[in-house]
Amino acid sequence: MDLNGAKIFVRVVQMGSFTRAAAELGLPNSTVSDRISDLEKALGVSLLVRTTRKLRLTDAGSIFFKKAELAVAALTSAGEETSSFQQHPSGTLKITAPVDFDYTSVCEAVIEYNKKFPEVRVEMLLTDRLVDLVGEGFDIAIRASPLKDAGFTAKRMGEAGLILVAAPQYLEQSSAISQPGELAFHQCLVILPEQDANSLATWNLVSTDGQKAKIVPRARISSNSVGAIKHLALIGEGIALMPPTLVRGDISRKQLVHVLPGWSTAPWPSYLVYASHRNSSPKVKEMIPLLEPRIRSIIW
Repeated sequence: MDLNGAKIFVRVVQMGSFTRAAAELGLPNSTVSDRISDLEKALGVSLLVRTTRKLRLTDAGSIFFKKAELAVAALTSAGEETSSFQQHPSGTLKITAPVDFDYTSVCEAVIEYNKKFPEVRVEMLLTDRLVDLVGEGFDIAIRASPLKDAGFTAKRMGEAGLILVAAPQYLEQSSAISQPGELAFHQCLVILPEQDANSLATWNLVSTDGQKAKIVPRARISSNSVGAIKHLALIGEGIALMPPTLVRGDISRKQLVHVLPGWSTAPWPSYLVYASHRNSSPKVKEMIPLLEPRIRSIIW
């Protein structure tokens, strides 16, 4: 059955005239008449009795009109709600980032976002697992590599390697350190990644002028928790190799010192990733400008 024909039929009955309904719908009288005739043929019944002076519903037409009027109203309402959904942020916005990412920058963006759009629910998942963005319904991801999929947009935010940090109190009571080889004489705090517990047993450092150093740290304490290692560094338990996004604030507050600032691990990029078909979604479109400058500001 032609739903548009049903809509025209409902309007003809409501207006009580083919001519008035045609004028309101912006259609020729002949088109309106033809669509009603097509609808009657499809249903196999006569819906209207036409005279030169007025229209009258048949019994079948009366039954059909009552049902069709409700259906047309429901479809109109659904269309208006859908249009509104596409014009204003709503629903749930899901964001994922690595565990060792500076979640405070994401939280700042979320707080500002929620002040502007309190009706949107925001979910954040910090994990080193390679999340299936589409399958798990995520809208935005912060990742170390772009997805090799034409359906995604990936904005490069910058790149940085892990850096060495220690608390001032640790450095005050320890021997001076001016080159990577001297790390062997210091207490080190080692992050153990869940996927490969041996990958950070060696610290592979590179200098700004291209020199390389392979260090086997004397691990005083090791943990798979980046937060735990950072806490231990803050209280003076040793030197840690940390993501700069997590310690930049501590360095600026002088709670941590950037040790051997000319050295780091090989840098890797960070990307702001989102599905291209969702880029037009208001909830995503409004979040990207809030996240992007914050992420860029914490990547060295």
